[in-house]
Amino acid sequence: MSLVQIPLYLKVSNSLKEDILNGVYQVGELLPTEDELQEKFLTSRTTVRNAIGILEREGLVIRKQGKGTVVKEPKTAQNMNYITSFTETLKEKNIAVETGSLTVELINPPQKITTLLNLKKGEKVYLIQRMRIADGIPVAFMSNYILSRFTPNLADKKNLLREKGLYQILEEEYGLKLHRAVETIEAYNSGPLETDLLQVPEKTTLFHTIRVTYLEEGTPFEVVISVIRADKYEYRVYLEGRPPQIHQSF
Repeated sequence: MSLVQIPLYLKVSNSLKEDILNGVYQVGELLPTEDELQEKFLTSRTTVRNAIGILEREGLVIRKQGKGTVVKEPKTAQNMNYITSFTETLKEKNIAVETGSLTVELINPPQKITTLLNLKKGEKVYLIQRMRIADGIPVAFMSNYILSRFTPNLADKKNLLREKGLYQILEEEYGLKLHRAVETIEAYNSGPLETDLLQVPEKTTLFHTIRVTYLEEGTPFEVVISVIRADKYEYRVYLEGRPPQIHQSF
């Protein structure tokens, strides 16, 4: 029984990928030239180009005309099958997370938030606004609107918010259980406001997300609106199985 042979371009790609992940080639450094890779792996230029093409599609490198193949900074990926906070996602990847600007205040919410949270007339919410910094780089600005009747004195937790993720505080300090969430994600180019907030050039691609989080009994509890740098963050959706077939009779 013959074993299936792994294509050579995959072997080359996997070897280079391992070197990148292990720090042999650092972010911003050039990979060896195509000629050097041909000599190293004793293979053809086509094989080398196919291998680099795989790395490029995986977001590990970028080919720059007249310069060569540059190692990119890997993006942080948030898996879409769990309710996780931005902080939890980053820390899971061993990325240092800091909070820049931070405000916590009890407010009269805008109409959109009132509708999404099914608020009673005159009911206030806590608004938490934070700049999230990953490895020293501003990557997201987040606005969380939280039901105040479940989180008394949340403004007193401001210092704690600099140390822990919001969801961790909600669980540990208030005993809340987040059951499900619906998140809408759109991509757009930054304007003057985002340029100032995130310190990026105008027309940098960003994610604009709106998440509504629900408690176990079905109460809409939180709306979080985020602006996130798309070059530093990505979303990963897990799909499994096919939907039930709809049989139609004609």
